[in-house]
Amino acid sequence: MGTAMDLNNILYDVSDRVATITLNRPDALNATTDDLYREFQWLLGEVRHDPDVACVILTGAGRGFCAGADLKARKDDMTPLQRRDRHRWILQDVLEPLYRLEKPVIAAVNGPAAGAGMNIALACDFIIASDQASFVQAFARVALVPDLGGLYLLARAIGIAKAKELCFTARKVGAEEAKALGIANHVVPHDQLLDEARKIARTIAVGAPTAMAMTKNLLDKAANVTLEQMLEYESYAQTIAYLTPEYEEGVQAFRDKRAPDFAAAAARAR
Repeated sequence: MGTAMDLNNILYDVSDRVATITLNRPDALNATTDDLYREFQWLLGEVRHDPDVACVILTGAGRGFCAGADLKARKDDMTPLQRRDRHRWILQDVLEPLYRLEKPVIAAVNGPAAGAGMNIALACDFIIASDQASFVQAFARVALVPDLGGLYLLARAIGIAKAKELCFTARKVGAEEAKALGIANHVVPHDQLLDEARKIARTIAVGAPTAMAMTKNLLDKAANVTLEQMLEYESYAQTIAYLTPEYEEGVQAFRDKRAPDFAAAAARAR
């Protein structure tokens, strides 16, 4: 773990190899500020390097997941170049590390996910939505372009035509429609959201970390490569997997008719 950072906008907890990151500005529906992004950036680095974290849950405090950018905290005195550099910082040091994190990330969307908030959820590996959740690409309402990777992530999730509809109209989508469109994987009763997310996260967390990381990386590439390219990537990845102590543990556990302890096997290799 690196030098500790004071967390004033985010709550963080690790239990059973599952890290829970909670955006914690409930009075503002967890709208994002630069301070929140700095804390998120630091936490992603901690999660990435912590061998005791195998899966991540991202959620929001209070009645919302994230209302997007806090317009009350916007900086109107920035030059175009300063604004571009700030945006690049958020994309390169927060959004992309979240998307590229080599550990599965579940978004537990507990309420409104608007604008950048929806796109932060889409940057996770999949979404579990409360029946009180909603999603909206709100940018058209304030004459902006969808950001935080939304144009890429939404189109991959639901297809170009539906993505255009939601971006052009800024129409709010409820939880059940989000599931039907392919935005959310599951919809659960509001009071069961975190229990369900933790149940799935614990199932993932007992998996083999090296194989999980490579599987996530290859699936993220899948939409943009040919079959031949993917088969080549797969051959290298599988060769690496065969050489890991996690694979040896999996085989031995199968022979012993017991559950494998992949975390212990990985720890022995460190």
